[in-house]
Amino acid sequence: MDERRDLDCVLIGPHELDFDEYEASLREMGTDSIAYRVLKANSTVHRGRRMTYYDLLNRMLAEDTGANPGLHVCKLPGLAVAHLKTAVHRTGMVAEEVNFFTWEKDRLVDLLAQRPRAVAITSTFYVDNTALTEIVAFVRKHDDEVPIIVGGPHILNVHNAYDVDAREFIYRTIGADIYINDSQGEHTFTQVLRALRTGRSGLTLVPNLSYTTDGHSFTHTRRSIEENPIAEAVVDWSLFDPGFYSPTVQMRTARSCAYSCAFCQYPQLGGPLSLNAIEDVEAQLRTFAEAGVQNVVFIDDTFNVPFPRFKKLLRMMIKNRFPFNWFSFFRCANSDDEAFDLMAESGCAGVFLGLESGDNRILKNMNKSASAEKYRRGIGQLNDRGILSFASLIVGFPGETDESVRTTMEFIAETRPTFYRAEMYYHYPAVPIAKQADAYGIRGTGYHWRHDTMTAEEACAAVETMYRTVDGSLVMPGYMFDFWSIPYLMGQGMGREHLTAFVRRAGEGLVKSL
Repeated sequence: MDERRDLDCVLIGPHELDFDEYEASLREMGTDSIAYRVLKANSTVHRGRRMTYYDLLNRMLAEDTGANPGLHVCKLPGLAVAHLKTAVHRTGMVAEEVNFFTWEKDRLVDLLAQRPRAVAITSTFYVDNTALTEIVAFVRKHDDEVPIIVGGPHILNVHNAYDVDAREFIYRTIGADIYINDSQGEHTFTQVLRALRTGRSGLTLVPNLSYTTDGHSFTHTRRSIEENPIAEAVVDWSLFDPGFYSPTVQMRTARSCAYSCAFCQYPQLGGPLSLNAIEDVEAQLRTFAEAGVQNVVFIDDTFNVPFPRFKKLLRMMIKNRFPFNWFSFFRCANSDDEAFDLMAESGCAGVFLGLESGDNRILKNMNKSASAEKYRRGIGQLNDRGILSFASLIVGFPGETDESVRTTMEFIAETRPTFYRAEMYYHYPAVPIAKQADAYGIRGTGYHWRHDTMTAEEACAAVETMYRTVDGSLVMPGYMFDFWSIPYLMGQGMGREHLTAFVRRAGEGLVKSL
């Protein structure tokens, strides 16, 4: 008889690896290795010590105030745990969340003491297994019998990229019991929890699973692709104390993406673009306004697509006179003067621009459905209205040359987005461009690739050159800082001028250390 009671599941959000340990492990590969050079381009140096941007920020504030504020972007309420908790409660079961594992280990220990029927770990931010392995080991230390479930994008990538033997090896390395292989997975997840109420024998009837009962051999159940109505995925914020989602909250109004960029497999995994009703979005925003939320972050991959809906959303926000600022992903090539005006009037404070390149030939290779000319006009419109912009670039995509990199550098220097990030191309074998491997001469995977016009080493050097030489736009790296730190830090009381000054200071340390 299972002695576990009441609490069906503990949901665990992201974990940040110990940076010093991570840096040391990469240093062992050699300071000239690509892995270590990528790390250098995503961190800074202060008083001779390499550290993350948040380590530097907390250290500087501690020196000024005498107390470390413990700022970290992963303290934002995680949408993955919020969606899963909503799904669990809608089926009559009970779940509690640990939003940021790294900072909430004591809360997790307390929840494990309640003998939950399961622990579930999200994998949204991971590209390898290390963080998952550490979380599993921690859970096992405090409860070596509780079933551990892992799902999310990383597990789906593992499922799609490797054969059965390789997948099982990875699963054994992570050390969990149940793995969910679906791009949505909420329905599968609640079925698993229902089955665990009566033991594990019912898992054979649940689709989309790889699970083990002895830690070695795995059972793989049938595949059944989920197509859950997006209206059922709306978070029930009444399940959370307002302090959880205030002062800054993330929300989604759509699922999947209308585009088919050659470096991204999300539209393939996410299925057709699905849109929440504007009335549902409005209801959530009213909840936030009543709770005193200061910043709302829309994480839709293309918030301004479809374009007519985007304008309706903006007019709805203006009509309600919401007091908060908002931030989003934004395709600045898909807008007009009226939309830019509506954005400013409705409270838009900043946007993430997935530009990827300033060279039209590379944009065509990427199937971006955009042009440098449209980008140039869009960034100008944002700058004119005082809306912060963060430009994300990929360096080394198949077809990239020294000339196209120079064109992108000139583009950033000319258009002057507030912040930018240049990431070396990372080659996934499942993305659309991989189907053209022969045409571009693509060989290798991950950061270890080459194609007919550039090598990974040359792309890495190009990023470093860009960071050293481009003026007028500040470097904001991707490692646990990124665009989402803007609304997070503003919610913590940091004004735009102070934020910009800090990013400039940290960027100086980054560039000097390259």
